[in-house]
Amino acid sequence: MGNGPMIQAAFPVHPRLGVPFPRRSIISLFRSFSTRETAGSNTLEQPRSLPTSGFEVLESDRPVEEKELHEYREHRFYPVRMGEIFQDRYQVVTKLGFGSCSTNWLARDLRDHLYVALKVYVNSSLVHRELPCYHHISPRVAESSHQGRGNIRRFLDSFEITGPHGKHIILVLEAAQMSLFDMKHVFQPNGFHEEVVRGAMTELLEALDFLHTEGEVIHTDVHYGNMLLGSPDNNMFHRLEEGEMTSPVTRKPVSPDRTIYLSRLIATIQDGPLLLSDFGEAAIGPGPHSGEIMPREYRAPEILLHVEWSYPVDVWSAGLTAWELLEPNRLFTARDENGDANDAAHLAQLIAALGPPPREFLAKNPERKSDFWDDQGEWLGAAPIPHARTLEALETESENKSGFLQFLRKALTWMPEERATAKELLQDPWLTGKQN
Repeated sequence: MGNGPMIQAAFPVHPRLGVPFPRRSIISLFRSFSTRETAGSNTLEQPRSLPTSGFEVLESDRPVEEKELHEYREHRFYPVRMGEIFQDRYQVVTKLGFGSCSTNWLARDLRDHLYVALKVYVNSSLVHRELPCYHHISPRVAESSHQGRGNIRRFLDSFEITGPHGKHIILVLEAAQMSLFDMKHVFQPNGFHEEVVRGAMTELLEALDFLHTEGEVIHTDVHYGNMLLGSPDNNMFHRLEEGEMTSPVTRKPVSPDRTIYLSRLIATIQDGPLLLSDFGEAAIGPGPHSGEIMPREYRAPEILLHVEWSYPVDVWSAGLTAWELLEPNRLFTARDENGDANDAAHLAQLIAALGPPPREFLAKNPERKSDFWDDQGEWLGAAPIPHARTLEALETESENKSGFLQFLRKALTWMPEERATAKELLQDPWLTGKQN
């Protein structure tokens, strides 16, 4: 983790330096659905004055947080300040994280007396998919009785602000704990216990089944970084606020009007529902849709072949998510022996793991097919096939290897039409723990 972004712990002991993670606790994390706190009285709380001293200041030439991003451009990001109040209602109390298109903050809702998350978009986000998606799906969540609706992160509010270099959209979302990506890399770098993976995958597939059958939404960006642990009690975030009051996070002033803060990581986690988050790349309706989607290593075969896509791309991602939760390493790196990302290396890894693609798959786009296969469907050798990278050879952690690989092969198919649905995967014997 030495090359990753710096994250400040909520408590004096930094979890990346060895806080133990109780296995019994993590197994229960994905089992409980809890009643979430709703709005209280409309009497405004008094905002708090956050510390203006007593924190470490980093050297100006040291890149941290969003400034570490290759595509970082300072003028794109709104310069959020600790203690800042938006809409005369939401007071920023600490930083939760960042991405290429937004920064994320814990805020106190002074009107409804609860903690919320603020997602502050960059000003160059010309097309906002997340807000229209939430407007589309929120009424369906409210009206549905589907179990998976409880695994969709709740959208609460949105508004627009004007920054020094343009306008920014801010989403107000349900506050949540850590992502499973952070949980794995901080506490379980070699992968979660198989029972934990089953629990996590059950809730993810419930969320996807709701999205696909009732929400009519394709997420397109399913991975364990977008799977968050929800909170059983909104008041648990008070610890983060108090942590900022007593031990303010390290920061780096970059100009009189802009400070980069370190994100604060929750060191003590509690049981809560799994929440699928980040609908910034989502597509509304079954399609078929076209265009490049998905993180490179997660791209489904139909994306690599440049053909139309629909709900099955999320199932492909779910299969790879199960692998990454259980195993220490990715199944597909999409990189060649020099570490360079390219589609030829990715397709070669797919062939090694899944076998050669069927002719009917290649026939979906003859022009793209000709870049990698001959007229007889033989691989042209644009990248060497790593024959040792079979599913059987790479899988090392499952206590039920054959069952897990059977589950995986239902999700990872060349033909999207042959891929299992989320609902079908929920009945899989490996996932349910019921053997054939």
